[in-house]
Amino acid sequence: MKKQGFAKVRDFMKGKGFVVALMLSVAAVGFSTYYAYNSIMNSFEEGTGSENLFVDVDKNQGGIPKDTAAPVTNPQETVSPSETTAETEPAATAANNFFSSKSPRALPIEGEIINPYSDGELVKSETLNLWQTHDGIDIAAEAGADIRAAGEGTVLNIWEDGLWGVCISIDHGDGYVSSYCGVDKSVPVTIGQEVACGDVIAKAGNTAECECALPSHLHFEVKKDGEFVSPLSFTENN
Repeated sequence: MKKQGFAKVRDFMKGKGFVVALMLSVAAVGFSTYYAYNSIMNSFEEGTGSENLFVDVDKNQGGIPKDTAAPVTNPQETVSPSETTAETEPAATAANNFFSSKSPRALPIEGEIINPYSDGELVKSETLNLWQTHDGIDIAAEAGADIRAAGEGTVLNIWEDGLWGVCISIDHGDGYVSSYCGVDKSVPVTIGQEVACGDVIAKAGNTAECECALPSHLHFEVKKDGEFVSPLSFTENN
């Protein structure tokens, strides 16, 4: 009977003994972890050992990489210079007041005015066969004749338009900007160049397709504070 009882106990331990041993091991690990955690927290509270956790670093010593990255620039602060392209008119902004309103002025070329300023009235275009305003004057000029600045100022823009051909504008100050349309492509001046009244700025070229039905001429316009005015009022009232 004793042997049978011992065998039963032995069989029970074989089935349950592994589980009991595993539970004892887990309990031991948990106790060790709890004890280590309490020891570390007590060292922080008492201030012992903390001096070894945080060490001051001498940033001037060798072997430490330095931050060499360039500062980031806000893209909105980056300013790109303006570019002059074909088929683009100059901006209709007020001119700067850096030239005297009493400085000499003259028509850009001597010749007959074959098409006057319409002052907002509709006139029929011989080339386009439609009614529209004529915002400048057409001065008869042989191809290759010198076109001169109507007054002192700064070359504001040089561009080529699909209708008006090669054009030049000059900022005269006091709100005045003059434009010379249909000139030859060989322009001797550059944007930003200062010119005096009478300086040659172009040659007559008949490049304005919208007025090609007229005899050879220069189309000359003037704006005051962004609005068209009679070119004769600009050249004669000074």
